[in-house]
Amino acid sequence: MSSCIGTYSLPYATKSICPECLKVIDANVKEKNGKVVIEKTCKEHGTFTDTYWSDVEYFKKAVADQNYCGKGVDNPRTETKRGCPYDCGLCPNHKSHTALALIDVTNRCNLRCPICFANAATAGYVYEPTLDEIRGILVNFKSNMPVPAPAVQFAGGEPTIRKDFPEIVKIARQVGFTHVEAATNGIRIAQDLNFAKAI
Repeated sequence: MSSCIGTYSLPYATKSICPECLKVIDANVKEKNGKVVIEKTCKEHGTFTDTYWSDVEYFKKAVADQNYCGKGVDNPRTETKRGCPYDCGLCPNHKSHTALALIDVTNRCNLRCPICFANAATAGYVYEPTLDEIRGILVNFKSNMPVPAPAVQFAGGEPTIRKDFPEIVKIARQVGFTHVEAATNGIRIAQDLNFAKAI
């Protein structure tokens, strides 16, 4: 949740959320024992310290090589009302463009991994946007100005579980994405050569 703050010289103050109540709280990012840690205190739930980067020197190198504060997007999609993270969407406070657009195309999966970060197949309902909805999302990402999203990743759940996944990839190409990827466990691709060729 940190905003673009220029040099990211350690230590620096930022905002974070309490992992218990999800309220926005003050946080400090600093070096500790060769790592970069984020420390934050919630009045209700106490102090939390987490590793932000496991190697302080690598953090400094990444910041020196990659840190760039942009001017944001010319056409934000939402207004700033309550502040991050409550104003979901591309708001006027955003300082960078979308480098990799991520679209969940299903919450179904062909595995039941206990460590699934998406908690797939446990919601009790199926989430699957229609092809028209997916096209609209892709067009929206390509409409960002001054820098349209250059790449898209389809995720889920397991995106290849959708029978129309080759059509989803085709739509992304039609909209103008030259880099299309999938966050997949690869099972269907490995078991179905025709499907692999289709995508």
